[in-house]
Amino acid sequence: MRRNASKKNFIEALTSERKNKELPEECNFFGKLIGSWKIDYIDNTTSVVRKGEWHFSWVLEGMAIQDVIVLPGFEYGTTLRVFNPDTRGWDVAYCFTGKIMRFEARKQGDRIVLTNTEDDRRKWVFAKIEDKRFHWQDVVVKDDGKWHVNFDLYAERME
Repeated sequence: MRRNASKKNFIEALTSERKNKELPEECNFFGKLIGSWKIDYIDNTTSVVRKGEWHFSWVLEGMAIQDVIVLPGFEYGTTLRVFNPDTRGWDVAYCFTGKIMRFEARKQGDRIVLTNTEDDRRKWVFAKIEDKRFHWQDVVVKDDGKWHVNFDLYAERME
């Protein structure tokens, strides 16, 4: 019983019902992602498609969004996106077994571009976010400046 109570207390302390009112709406880049999604993760080199789920929630008093991505037999990870009022962008950390990757997220037109803080040629891009679907890409910028898309991810909201 005690273990379930501490788990419940942890989840209640971590999660938030909504975005914090101190987070400006024009900086609410990821708010439409809140909820659960069915995903197709496509390796553009091999054309292998992996099916999985991606779940997003407001956390830390609504000033951050945390997600869990589940790709059975391939990868299970979590991302913490924290709004930075000084830069009006988002500081991002993606964690999976044995690795943590850091990114900075900014709006570029209609896209949200996350640039790797250790390698600015590595980017993750939310190319499109709609109410019921979104498109995400893992990109490498080549020497000639052209973007090469390693992976595409297409998501549909779970009802």
